[in-house]
Amino acid sequence: MSLSEVFFNELSSENVLRKSRLYRAGGYKEAVFLSRNLPDYSSHFFAFLIDLNICLLPVYLWVLEFLLILCGFIPPNFFDLLFYIMYALLFVISVLAVGIYTSRNHGQSLGYGAMGLKLVQQNKKEASALHLILRQALGLGIPIMVLGYFFQIIGMVVWMLVNALVVIITPNQQSIFDLVFKLKTVREPELPGEAVQPAARPVRPERPVSSVSPIDLHIRSNYSDDATCDVEELFKLAKKANLEVISITDHNCARANAAAVRFAGMYGIQYIPGVEIDAQYRGIRVRILGYYIDWTDEIFDWIERESLRREKEASMERVRKFEEFSGISIDVNSIINSSRFQTITARDITNMVFNNKVVRQMSFVKKYIDETENIRQAKRRFQKEIFGKNGPCYVTVKYPEAKEMIEAIHNAGGIAILASWHMDSVSKPVIEEMMSLGLDGIECFSPDLQDTTITLLLKIAQSRKAFVTAGSDFHGTTKPRKKLGVTNCPEKAIPLVRIITKAAAS
Repeated sequence: MSLSEVFFNELSSENVLRKSRLYRAGGYKEAVFLSRNLPDYSSHFFAFLIDLNICLLPVYLWVLEFLLILCGFIPPNFFDLLFYIMYALLFVISVLAVGIYTSRNHGQSLGYGAMGLKLVQQNKKEASALHLILRQALGLGIPIMVLGYFFQIIGMVVWMLVNALVVIITPNQQSIFDLVFKLKTVREPELPGEAVQPAARPVRPERPVSSVSPIDLHIRSNYSDDATCDVEELFKLAKKANLEVISITDHNCARANAAAVRFAGMYGIQYIPGVEIDAQYRGIRVRILGYYIDWTDEIFDWIERESLRREKEASMERVRKFEEFSGISIDVNSIINSSRFQTITARDITNMVFNNKVVRQMSFVKKYIDETENIRQAKRRFQKEIFGKNGPCYVTVKYPEAKEMIEAIHNAGGIAILASWHMDSVSKPVIEEMMSLGLDGIECFSPDLQDTTITLLLKIAQSRKAFVTAGSDFHGTTKPRKKLGVTNCPEKAIPLVRIITKAAAS
């Protein structure tokens, strides 16, 4: 594919709408405000140049017409008429069209779309259409027309220099009318199956990404509270990645399976009905994967209802503890209204704290900002130390016993597998005890597992002749580093994983 094809594909209406849908569904949480560094300044500057040149297209055409008049190709008496036509076109394009285009594309002008940028509210959520239209008209179109008419080029240049100075001195590169309408520019988060933007920030070094496996048995859809892709979108991505077998294992919810079994035939991918259930063993929180389940069994409705009740109770306790610890009153309704599942997570409260200028200056918050390299690291450390285990706002949640959930999966005709979640911190004796509860296998391959843990889990599974599974734990835009089909399963181990994909026939 040529560079021009890539460019126009990025700006296509279908692609823009898809990105906007994923952004609203949770991708905004991964968006990053522009800051004072060269890559961000460069992207912002080139986006501005693209938009400016679009606005000035009528002027360029008028200059060409003027040259044609001088050369005698157009009669001189057409000069005034052509000037007024140019001025009318300048109004239509710079004052109306650019703003309307930006609003229809949810904060992306042509320049912003080309550079992977987006105009949003200060809480990173999408801005209103009115604010976007007014921002573009007052910040770009009207100054070009008014200052250009009364003061010629010098007027426009002075306005752009003043605006550029404001952009340079503000922490997040806000223009004058960004400040007026409380807008900011962010880099779009990386989307599933999408390449990293050329000017994106460098990320911390990680373990090399393994190749895509043909089998991925740990995928979340937007039926989970922290994932973004709908069921059909997962099948489209799986088809694009040449996956052969997948399973959607939503968090305490089996509803995605009804749609998934239909899409499996349409996309020619083997589908194994799945679910992932929270449980505990000896006070240790674990997760149990269920495969080949009868998702219509009433037990899964009960599991989902209990999970929602449990999380709502934990939300209220989390808010109470944080208010006592910080002395800050939390607007519970505003957070709950923006949550699909009517819950308040530690991440929600952390975002609320760091998005409030007054709260950020409080000593118990400011120290995290002062001691870390960027806001993202500060938020991560704050969330872990305040809401994590042994933190002042940690909430203890009681989950169903692992044995009961294993039996529930078996009663629904399924196979129970110990998920790899947090297995790096669970000892070998405890894992072996859990296997004795009736587990049929272990998720031995996952991008989250350390190599030593993978070796340990394989040994336990082989000693018990248990199933071996592999999963990417793909979430969509909320966890962009996790890629569909990237399970950390080496090619020589794929036959081991393939055994469970034939379990239904046995």
